[in-house]
Order: sequence, then C-alpha cells, then structure tokens
Amino acid sequence: MIKFKIFFDIEKEEQWLNHMLSKGWVCTNVISGGFYTFKKTVDLEQVIRIDYQQDLKKEERTNYKQLYEDFGWQTLKEKSYDGCYYWLKRKDGNDELFSDNDSQIAKYKRLMKHSNNWAIIFFIWLMMFYSNDNFYPFNIKDAYFTPGLWDKEGFSFLFSFLFETPLAIMRFILPWLFLATFGMCVVTYFRYRKSIQQFIQ
Repeated sequence: MIKFKIFFDIEKEEQWLNHMLSKGWVCTNVISGGFYTFKKTVDLEQVIRIDYQQDLKKEERTNYKQLYEDFGWQTLKEKSYDGCYYWLKRKDGNDELFSDNDSQIAKYKRLMKHSNNWAIIFFIWLMMFYSNDNFYPFNIKDAYFTPGLWDKEGFSFLFSFLFETPLAIMRFILPWLFLATFGMCVVTYFRYRKSIQQFIQ
C-alpha cells in the first residue's frame, strides 16, 4: 500500500507512522515528496523513530548508522538526501533513539535548523513571486495573461478562458501555497524551540 502525506513536523510524522503500525501497517520505505510504502504485519510490537542528521559527513554517516544497527534498529530508508533517517525495531524497553537530555536538546536544535532553512527557501520563492510587476495575487483575473481576454466574446472567449484557466489557477495559488508553507515552517521552528525547554534543568 502506498500513501501520500505531507508533514512539516517530524514528530507528528513519527506519531502517524506509529499509528499506522498499531493498525497493522508497517512502513517499508519513504520516498521523497511525501510517499510512504506500507505492508501488512501482525507484529505490532515494533516502534518507528525519526532522526534528522543533515550535516553528517560520509564517514560520520556510516558510523551513525552502524551505531543504531548495533542496538537493533533497522533503517527504512537506505539513502537520506534530506537528512531524515527512519528507524524501526522491536520494542524492548529501550525504544528511544536518545536517552539523555543533552542528546534530546541537540536533536531539537537540528530540527530547528531544518525548519529554519526551509522557511528561508520558501520566503525567497515568495518574494520572487511578489516582485513580479506583471502579477497581482489578490485578483485572479490578473493571473490570466492572454491579451484582451476579457474583451473577447462567445466561443473565442470560452476557448481562451478554458485554455488558460489551469495556468492562471497555478499562478494565483502558488504564492499563497508558498506563504502557507513558510508559515508552517515558522510555527514548527518555534514548536521545536519550546520542546527544548522540557529538557533544560
């Protein structure tokens, strides 16, 4: 079974994957872009954890994976281009990737950096759209670029209107989508920042 789902918060993604596992569907692969592959399982005594390790060098990445494999964790995604690692293992009482406060704080700092980087990227894309003098996202009519479209009549208008509507909708919605995504990244950043407080003594 393949499911499509977009997450901005890694912890919510982890909760969802474990919820699917509790219903008898274990994740077997994660494909960039929000696609998850599942297979049916009767073994519900398993747990999935997600870690973010974008800055690991090749040798560090090898040591990192070997460390968790030695403790019984199995990676669901052999190559991680985005820095996200998905781990699966049977429950044995030691079901967390990090057992001390310093490691938890370091994890949340990495997640904050991850959210911050994506927020910057989406903000730049958003500014690129709004700096275009030929496009005004507050009026969908301005998203139609066909010269004299609104002066056409009959079949000529209908043909031109229907032909350009998919492109106009994309031009109109995309900036708002970038704005919403930017907002979600900012919210997630501060959520991770707040989570750090529980580990500070």
